Amino acid sequence: MQGSLAEFEAANTTVLGISKYGTGDTLMWLSKNDWSFPVLVDGGPVIREYGIPNPDHDGTDREGIPHPATIIVDTDGVVRFVNVWVNYRDRTPPNEILAEISRLGGS
Repeated sequence: MQGSLAEFEAANTTVLGISKYGTGDTLMWLSKNDWSFPVLVDGGPVIREYGIPNPDHDGTDREGIPHPATIIVDTDGVVRFVNVWVNYRDRTPPNEILAEISRLGGS
């Protein structure tokens, strides 16, 4: 995602991440991966609201970790696109997200 930020900005789109972990852990992870986009430190409520918690971790120290997901929300707060992956290694490629934004009229 980081490598495509300029393309998202050109499409008048803001990229946000959501982390289940605390501020310190999240900042360390962002720094380690050289990511510059904003990340919401959630702790669970937003993850649950969007229905993306990974139940494989229920009852463990990783409970509340979300499935990887791409959610496009328009300027009115309406969810326009959701893509949830079961495999934690999978992500929606940036070019597919940009194509969906374009299809929705974002650029």
